[in-house]
Amino acid sequence: MPNLSDSCLIDRRPVSIKSLAKKAKMAFPLSLRTFIHKAECASASCVTLNLKFLEQTDSDETEVIRERNQRHSVFTMLTSMRSVYNTAGISVRVASRESLAGTAFDSLLDLDVADCNSSVSAEQTSLFANRNGVQVFDIVVYFVRSVMKTSGPNQGGLNGCSRFPKNEPSAAISDIASRWTMAHEVGHILGLNHITGENSGLGGTACSTPDPTRLMTGCSTSNITDTPTLSLSETEMMITSPLVGNCVPNAPG
Repeated sequence: MPNLSDSCLIDRRPVSIKSLAKKAKMAFPLSLRTFIHKAECASASCVTLNLKFLEQTDSDETEVIRERNQRHSVFTMLTSMRSVYNTAGISVRVASRESLAGTAFDSLLDLDVADCNSSVSAEQTSLFANRNGVQVFDIVVYFVRSVMKTSGPNQGGLNGCSRFPKNEPSAAISDIASRWTMAHEVGHILGLNHITGENSGLGGTACSTPDPTRLMTGCSTSNITDTPTLSLSETEMMITSPLVGNCVPNAPG
């Protein structure tokens, strides 16, 4: 089911669809599906996401509330991501949404990501193979309950992880993710590393010099308070990624 936030034109709330449609030279009134798939994005370059939500089989009331809150937070993540990526001349659009439910996915709700660095876990391999409707240069974002680092230093829960098997660009996002987590993890997929100059704690030491003004901080996006920035070199790296292509309206699904 399409969502208003899937449109590459939505980068803030509240929003006037009528004014956006007029600016995009689209006849109004129009259907939500037409608005999402036919609008021309603000930038010439685009990154295309496919969102997949893991749902627990035979959900109890608590799990249903979690899934509802998760979808609500995705709107904030998408608008936050666009506010940063637009500064790099990259629009963010959503090609599809899908719910993943069943006993096979129940075991992946709390996703083991090994060290989220040099290796990909068996659970990541299993989850990221679910690419229904995904094009070759699309990125898939999987929303799970938790992302667990189980090897290396500083083991425990993560906001997200973007290590993926070859030719399956993907990220996993947990319920504890910040509004900037998706933008940060997709940044890694587009070739960005954590910024230099931080004692980020990734080697087992405390994070003593965080820079919460940068999207690619290695000291957790949860510490970012205002809209973070991208450097010129980061912008250039993103634009040259094969996963960033020309912005053309999607065909209606």
